[in-house]
Amino acid sequence: MVEQPPSDPGSGRSAVYHDASVAGRRVQADGGGPVGNGMVGSRESFEGTLTGRRMDQGDPPWRWLELGDLTEKPVDMADNHVWCEESYIFYLDD
Repeated sequence: MVEQPPSDPGSGRSAVYHDASVAGRRVQADGGGPVGNGMVGSRESFEGTLTGRRMDQGDPPWRWLELGDLTEKPVDMADNHVWCEESYIFYLDD
């Protein structure tokens, strides 16, 4: 699922760090999210470049990767960066 994790990485619930091994790689991310009151789902697709930033959240941890320089994103999305859960990342350069 593509989601936005908590914005406070210092909360003790998450840890942000840099991973040079993924930085600069082109990826697609596919997932979904709630619409409205959460009773209906949606599909969202992203394509961009991994920034190298990772976030581990929770215990056991959910692993997130940050995408930037988005070339594909929802029409109404203004941001050019998004956090995506690692299992929904598909590498385009493999």
